[in-house]
Amino acid sequence: MNTLLQVGGTVTSGCSQSHITYTVHLRDTIEELHAEFAYEPKTLEDDEKAKSLIDEGLQRYILPESQASYMSNWQSYLPLKNLMTLSFDDENGFRGAGHRHDPEQHLVIASGKASPGLIPGPLPRGQLRITISLHCIVTETCRYRLHVWEGGDGDERTDAALASI
Repeated sequence: MNTLLQVGGTVTSGCSQSHITYTVHLRDTIEELHAEFAYEPKTLEDDEKAKSLIDEGLQRYILPESQASYMSNWQSYLPLKNLMTLSFDDENGFRGAGHRHDPEQHLVIASGKASPGLIPGPLPRGQLRITISLHCIVTETCRYRLHVWEGGDGDERTDAALASI
């Protein structure tokens, strides 16, 4: 296993609908790439805060004359969840996106296989861009960890690194 990137960070609710991109320089073609990604918390546990966010959303996206009927059933939108996803781009362009709701993910791009949403094939020498899309952060803060490595049999996990979230 050859670690290419191991990072972590904390984002806030103000980071919603933004992106964080990491660039790794690949000195040679890579036949197999693994990415372990995790973030927490997944859900907003504060119902009062959730009700406020739901109210804001309904005011923004629902016609005023219909808002009361939607708001009377605001609990049906619970639980509110953070959503962060990964996408990959290499020197030849887009290599796919893992737009999943799972807060822990193991993604693979290899010569003969790839995780759903990713394009199989070797990764060429040059720049590899890994983008974390922060679709929605509903908690005050959300921590993430990303570990990317070359090679491995696909069963290798970085539980110790992810446990430090």
